[in-house]
Amino acid sequence: MNMEMGDIARKAGLGRGTVYHYYNNKISLIEDLLIEAFEEAQKITMETLNTNESPLIRLEQYAKCQLRSWIKQPFVFILFKNLFQSEPIPIQNYDELLNNFQTHLYSPVTQAIEEGIHSGQFVSIQSETLVKLFFGTLIGTATSYIGKNNDLDEADRPNWIDDVITVLFKGLKA
Repeated sequence: MNMEMGDIARKAGLGRGTVYHYYNNKISLIEDLLIEAFEEAQKITMETLNTNESPLIRLEQYAKCQLRSWIKQPFVFILFKNLFQSEPIPIQNYDELLNNFQTHLYSPVTQAIEEGIHSGQFVSIQSETLVKLFFGTLIGTATSYIGKNNDLDEADRPNWIDDVITVLFKGLKA
């Protein structure tokens, strides 16, 4: 995270003055923003994966809701993107954040995928491979799409998200 506090404020949709008034350094600001991002991602995870729907429907809803959230709240996206990178985020509570991410965000997706494999809805391969493919597709696509379209028109968002979901869950075949 080689950003100045003003850059972080802009990405988070906060005013520069507010940020400089309340935070002494960018690490404290990043920590607070990542905690808020975690809470939002956890809310989405619970709402979409803790239903009686099939694993396929639950994961489709999860993916749509997370992608929408990543567009509206960039630090939710930054949370996912950075926790999948090999270098830790330079914050004091990184290990706690990583543990909470694994327990409350990663494991529920893993469980839904394992349920889908066991029920025959998903291809029968190692669940960890499918989990990494699932998150890799979402994060990789969002990285290339959001980064290139910061001025993304509100009308284009559902189309892009629907296209990602279609390819992720139905494949490339026509």
